[in-house]
Amino acid sequence: MDVRGKIAGWRGLGMMLGLALCPPAIGAEPPGCELRFALDTSFPPHIVLTPQQPEGLNVQMIRLLAAQVGCSVRFVNSPWARALKLLQQGEIDVVSQLTYNQSRAKDIAFIGPHHQERMWLIADPAKVPPLRQLADLPQWPASMLIAVLNGGYFGPQLQQLRDDPVLQRRFYPVVSNQDKLALLESGRVQAVLEEELAWFWRVKGQATAYRPLLLVHADPVYFGFSRVSVSAELLARLDAAWLQLYRSGQLQQIRDHYLAPAGAEPGAAAGSAAVSSRMPAPDPHL
Repeated sequence: MDVRGKIAGWRGLGMMLGLALCPPAIGAEPPGCELRFALDTSFPPHIVLTPQQPEGLNVQMIRLLAAQVGCSVRFVNSPWARALKLLQQGEIDVVSQLTYNQSRAKDIAFIGPHHQERMWLIADPAKVPPLRQLADLPQWPASMLIAVLNGGYFGPQLQQLRDDPVLQRRFYPVVSNQDKLALLESGRVQAVLEEELAWFWRVKGQATAYRPLLLVHADPVYFGFSRVSVSAELLARLDAAWLQLYRSGQLQQIRDHYLAPAGAEPGAAAGSAAVSSRMPAPDPHL
């Protein structure tokens, strides 16, 4: 299927979900309710930017969730690290692909999860030393750099390495997913941290020397809502709407739509256990 065919399919899914499957809205907001959703560059299949409007797994889910409580979605362009600050300040209302931790939970409510994220260290195995565990990274030559998304969280073990005064210079912060992949392909960095499903979508059907070498971190990721700009009442309705959509199978239908065109399990490309096709069970942190 070419890109135009994929986009047409995504739009068709959105129309089908919006017109045929949506149950009545839960405690609909008054007219004018709008959720400002931050996104930056394309991150297929989660976020896909098109000339017409954003598409993708996360986009379809947030649109459907917002509609359940009578809200619309406005897309706001913002790099990831800045988006987190704007979310904490109430300048935007929601982001996706957000890992829960107690520090973030002070300012952010977590609804979902919408995906089980698996972060891999990806490199050309012919150009880097063997890597069996994260503890081997300090043995890499100091000239070898790893691109990481600025503001991203990749688990406590990697965070400990990033906080080390000697090792932190090995990690090259970038503002977008597109930047880190461009740096890898240009040879300016020797490895990147990338989400498994996103990597699979990027390279499927293509010849590449790069391989996922080590699973660095696995965690559920959520829609994160600002506690400053989104009321506790609306958060409760959003959470109830998410549970209803999960139980009705509508979230699973969106997930199936984006996994099906791949033609192979993501885990097969990663040399790991396959990504689960099932929606994660609701586990909110309000």
